[in-house]
Amino acid sequence: MKKYEEYLNSPYRMVGIEERSFTTKEDETLTMDPETGEYYVMRKIAKDKKILHDELVYTKLFHNNIIPLMSLSGPSIKIMMYAMLNVRPLQEIVILNIPDIALTCNLATSTVYNCIYELLDRKFIAKKLGSNIEFWFDPNVFFNGNRLRIYK
Repeated sequence: MKKYEEYLNSPYRMVGIEERSFTTKEDETLTMDPETGEYYVMRKIAKDKKILHDELVYTKLFHNNIIPLMSLSGPSIKIMMYAMLNVRPLQEIVILNIPDIALTCNLATSTVYNCIYELLDRKFIAKKLGSNIEFWFDPNVFFNGNRLRIYK
């Protein structure tokens, strides 16, 4: 088996995050606290204080990496889908448990290992130091949540 480098911290750096001017939405008003000079946004809500909320769980898949993803083998794409479905919100680590992946993705254990090697070789994931089942994943490929909340 090929030796893969292990990382204590994520080897991936987020791209595509930039500063821009704030603009209010149609139902928002910008206001300033006269004592502190800080700006706040106020939003109009219904009298019953209810708003629409999408309660389905989702993970963002970023367009910039679709072509590299599509060049993966079929079983490796299944494992990437498994990772996307199992990543916790605001985390850069995903747990890839071989027996669970084999069962969930209907793959032989040897196929799962070979696909993980492919994902490591192609830099979609990186080994986490001290763990056999935790892997860093590239947050520029997919992410569960708002990347700004963990951006360094």
